[in-house]
Amino acid sequence: MQRLPPGLVTVRAALIGVLLAALPALAAAAPAFDADGYRRPPYRAPTPATLDGATVLDTEALVALRRRRPDTVLIDVYNATWAAGGFLLERPHPSLPGAVWLPNTGTTPLAPRWRAYLLDHLRAFTEHDRQRPLVFFCRSDCWLSWNAARRALAAGHAAVYWYPLGVDGWRAAGRPVSGTRPAPPGR
Repeated sequence: MQRLPPGLVTVRAALIGVLLAALPALAAAAPAFDADGYRRPPYRAPTPATLDGATVLDTEALVALRRRRPDTVLIDVYNATWAAGGFLLERPHPSLPGAVWLPNTGTTPLAPRWRAYLLDHLRAFTEHDRQRPLVFFCRSDCWLSWNAARRALAAGHAAVYWYPLGVDGWRAAGRPVSGTRPAPPGR
């Protein structure tokens, strides 16, 4: 192994120090939102208290909404791995009972295949009724559901709800979860 002259060791150490010091600034410089206002990764981060155009629900309000409007569609948008024409899952995903799972629809940028997947399923689940309540959720502190709810609003759905506590908040309230599989593509 060749040794570096003492002057180069000092220069190398200084350069490494400068790079390490710059990393937080570089990360902070990356925009958190795209030009359309959708959150980019990382998605697991504190979320806001509101979502313009949507009603924000806590667990009790979600239970009351489901009692009042049993036709409410619960939409879990937690991501799932897609490969070779299908979702790669070892076991069902724990979600709210009765929820449909539309993975990968809260990412940014949203690939055309996932945009079509989301919009096709929203049309089917609501039977083209844009007044039918849609509740979007994921995990707590997860921007995926915030993004997906915004997309439903942009598509003209008028009764959009956001449950930012997600599966984590549901469980913390002592509510049961059930296993679900992703809604099939190509609806």
